[in-house]
Formats: sequence, C-alpha cells, structure tokens
Amino acid sequence: MGSTSIRSPGKNSKGFTLLELLVVVAMIGIASGFAVSGWGKIQNRSKARASIERIVLALHQSRSESVSRNRRIGVYAAEDTSVTFFASGQTRVGYRFLRFADSDSGVVGLYDPTDSLLQPWAPLEGKVFTYSISSSGSSAGGVSLLFHADGSCEHDLSAKLGIADFQDTFHLSLLPATGLAILED
Repeated sequence: MGSTSIRSPGKNSKGFTLLELLVVVAMIGIASGFAVSGWGKIQNRSKARASIERIVLALHQSRSESVSRNRRIGVYAAEDTSVTFFASGQTRVGYRFLRFADSDSGVVGLYDPTDSLLQPWAPLEGKVFTYSISSSGSSAGGVSLLFHADGSCEHDLSAKLGIADFQDTFHLSLLPATGLAILED
C-alpha cells in the first residue's frame, strides 16, 4: 500500500492572496478607465476630421459633376445655428453644407431657392467650427462655391476650421482657376 501525504499550507504553496488579487483588479480598473477616456477622445477627433474631409469630398465631387454634366454645380456652406458648443474660450456654432445645381433663373452663381438640391444639408459632426472664412462667393450668411463645365470655380475660398476640445486646426482653400480644394493641417 502506498502512503498518502497531505500537504499543509506553508512556504511552498503556490497561489495568490486575496489582497494581491484585489490590488491587480484595482490596477486593471484604473488602467481601463484611462484607456476608455483616451479612446473616446480618439473617436471624437477621428469623427471631426472625417467631417472636414467630407466637405472637401463634396467640393471635388461637385467639380467632377460640373465637368461631366456640362452644368454649373455648387456647394453652399454655412453655420449650423442648431449646433452650439464651447470651444477655445467661447461659444461656437457648428458648420454644414449642401450641394446644388445652379439654375438659370434666380441669382446665377450663388445658392438661392430656384436651384435644385443634389444633396441636402449635411452637418459637420464632431464639433467642427470655423475660426474664419472668406470668399468672394459670400451670400445670405454662407458661402456659395460654383463650378463651371471646365472645372474652374466661380469664387475663391479660405477657411480656418477648428475642432472643439482639441488644438487641431485645418486650413481649407479653393483655387478658382483649377477648382481644386486643398486641406492642410
């Protein structure tokens, strides 16, 4: 018959004490809290940058459509007064845009009610706002950018865009002769 030995707890026991397990669980909780907070900031910045790139895409798409359709196609950008937030020490207003086909009636070259919509209002998500904007196509509190069949643009554009809670700023400009939009960090 073999003998059976019973091990008593002592120095050779392998395992963790309850206190050690609680310390590890607390450290994991604290680290995951930082990770979740950081992840939310990354998502917000990514959403804002994607919104800014959407307006550049709308400009390029309008330019391409004006050439392919042999018709004046434009983008109208304006403040979105339904979206306000605090950024850079003051209350800011969001930004939005729409795409339109310019009609021969009404005001030619600027967005007005006689124009047909190709894309309805699209807000720039992620708390995007303008620090400054200037254009020769300013009309009714916004900016009309109209592309001709040769791809050139009726107006110029220079806009400085910001993102709430971040130091990121972007400069959006449009070269009238070529109709190309440029976005710089």
